[in-house]
Amino acid sequence: MQKYKTLDEFLNDLSSDKRQQVDTLRGIITKTEPRLEEHIKWNATSYVLDGEDRITFNLMNKQDVVKLIFHMGATRKEDKKGAPIMQDESGLIEWSSDIRGMVTFTSLEEISSRLPVLQKIIREWLSIPLAV
Repeated sequence: MQKYKTLDEFLNDLSSDKRQQVDTLRGIITKTEPRLEEHIKWNATSYVLDGEDRITFNLMNKQDVVKLIFHMGATRKEDKKGAPIMQDESGLIEWSSDIRGMVTFTSLEEISSRLPVLQKIIREWLSIPLAV
């Protein structure tokens, strides 16, 4: 697997379809919270708020889909059996622990249809304080 050093290097290596989905989601994320800083983390695009990674793409998965991982960076200990830290009335977030969940997208149409809900999730997620 290639180790990406820059965002452009990573993005230029994506298929056309996946690049469209990623670029659309990047626009949604940065418009929803302009203070986010974008960089490469875990060999993918990731977003930092106040010095901590909070949202990261997962594109290297068996399903070959675009996933957004909502997490707390290294600020909190994860409880894989704990209740999610945030309520998700939409049911879009698949929780893997109390502080880590993912939203999966299979197409541009799916991203567009989920836009208002995704923006709400991003705003709520980023409003959760990192310190316990």
